[in-house]
Amino acid sequence: MNDISSGRTFPRHSVDMLPVEDVGIDAINLEQVAAHIAQARSRGRYEGPTEPMEYLKHRKCIVPYDDDLRATLAGILCFGYAPQTILPHAVVDIGHYRGSEAVSFDVVHLEKGIGGTIFDQLRRVEEYLWRNTHHGMGLSDRGLERVELHEYPLAVIRELVVNLLAHRDYTLIGSAARVALYRNRIEWISPGGLPPGVTIENLLEAQAARNPGLQTILHEAGLVEAFGQGLDTVVSVLRAEEMQPPTFRDIGTAFIVTIYGRQMDRDAQSSLTLNLSPSQRRIVLLLQDRGEMTISDIEEALPERSRRMLQ
Repeated sequence: MNDISSGRTFPRHSVDMLPVEDVGIDAINLEQVAAHIAQARSRGRYEGPTEPMEYLKHRKCIVPYDDDLRATLAGILCFGYAPQTILPHAVVDIGHYRGSEAVSFDVVHLEKGIGGTIFDQLRRVEEYLWRNTHHGMGLSDRGLERVELHEYPLAVIRELVVNLLAHRDYTLIGSAARVALYRNRIEWISPGGLPPGVTIENLLEAQAARNPGLQTILHEAGLVEAFGQGLDTVVSVLRAEEMQPPTFRDIGTAFIVTIYGRQMDRDAQSSLTLNLSPSQRRIVLLLQDRGEMTISDIEEALPERSRRMLQ
């Protein structure tokens, strides 16, 4: 079989467990494999062989090829020393824009070719999105209990980055996965569209894994809870947060998930203060402005009439 990075057409199913020509086991970081095994066992997600080489064979991260052992795409992406020297297209591009369109004069940040292992990519993309979206505090429905408000729930960001990396078509040479952050939404753009048999209509019911080897390893790492439940989790979390549902598009060459952010200013000034008295609104604004405050701090900062409301 030809080198997977040469542009050859491969079967769509289980391509992640096929050998990559001329890439031996020396491309795999065995210390990282050992750490993964230990963590997976501590999570109760793995009970197989514990010796790194045996684990790699068990998970088809290395497979026989021409009387030798060759690394597979799953092995390289999860445990490779330098995955992009072998698979240069297995990267993520981030585009961050001030407005709602991808135009050059609205660029905040462009970062092409985020590489490393699939775990490195997940961490870097998740950290960028979390660091560059809005976070605040508000009051719960129960009174003066402060609660965190986030423009995008962390669980949604994580699930969709994992989905992007686990289900993209790695046989499309020259196509990077992309994440676009706009003023009002985030788009996750996965090369290859949906796997055969999966449509927008049956997306939440179908359980077709394009890269089952990758998905199994991500499950062991605690990044995938159960096969076929990632997008269900996204839908459920957004519903619980009373946010807009995700939109899904399959354009053939890519699968696109769009999430619209919580309108932080409107939520803070409307849903959190809708039924509050003027004195209660002053307390909300104080907490949002100053952060942690004791009852005594609040009493000192309020006029006498508002202080009586606290008693």
